[in-house]
Amino acid sequence: MHRISRQHIVYSIDKAHSPILRIASGEEVEFETYDARTGTIRKDTDLLDRPHPKGMNPATEPVFVEDAVPGDSLAVEICDIRLENEGFLAVKKNVGLLAHRADRYATKMIPVINGIAHFTDRVTFSVRPMIGVVGTAPEGEGVSTGYPGPHGGNMDNNEIRVGATVHLPVRVPGALFFLGDVHASMGDGEVSMVGFEICATVRTRFHLHKGETADRPWIETTDGGWVTTGDDLDPVRAMQIACEEMANRVMRDLSLSFEEAYMLVTARGDLAVCQACQPVFFP
Repeated sequence: MHRISRQHIVYSIDKAHSPILRIASGEEVEFETYDARTGTIRKDTDLLDRPHPKGMNPATEPVFVEDAVPGDSLAVEICDIRLENEGFLAVKKNVGLLAHRADRYATKMIPVINGIAHFTDRVTFSVRPMIGVVGTAPEGEGVSTGYPGPHGGNMDNNEIRVGATVHLPVRVPGALFFLGDVHASMGDGEVSMVGFEICATVRTRFHLHKGETADRPWIETTDGGWVTTGDDLDPVRAMQIACEEMANRVMRDLSLSFEEAYMLVTARGDLAVCQACQPVFFP
């Protein structure tokens, strides 16, 4: 199994980045990841009140998958997520769904012991590790690791956890796969715009699917379900993109008409929000 140190990081998903590793389909890779602030938040007095000098949500330098060419798809199985023993939660002034009440910056360092986050002496909760940034290089210009898109990126999707498989489009030779921004826990919506940020080690297994074009990322869940994704500044448009992707997948994989697929999606599909906040620069 290959291993990539968290010292090899970038702040954009871009074909211009040189690969740190070359692998074949079927191989496993362990990624060491930084938290969203590259390990600079270490105590409660470290606030998110100024931009990080390099960027947000660092991802590992890309993995080149041999024989991957545009028109293929890449399936990445999440085999294991091991968290470090402490992470942080934070509030940014005037940010999030409750921005009107967030009138100051605040940070809380939170120990993680045997899978339990110790928020205070009296308040604890079980961790629920997930991966915020997963993607392949787009064909055109690179994209900041702070944003999602058809390439994947900062999707902040709670279904990207141990046992899930993320399917990504291949747009450039070698696919160029990036991963980072693990959360010990994050509620759907990430309502304050900051999850439970933590350093971690992620073990993955890669499978290349030749000729299986994917327009957008989609996820096979731990229980065999399908999750499609959509992103747009207009939340209604984002929901429409995700729903249309699901209808198309149901039509193709179950050999149903559009009308039948639409019926099935409305009967059994659950619509969830990954990011409920307007995107702003994350310092």
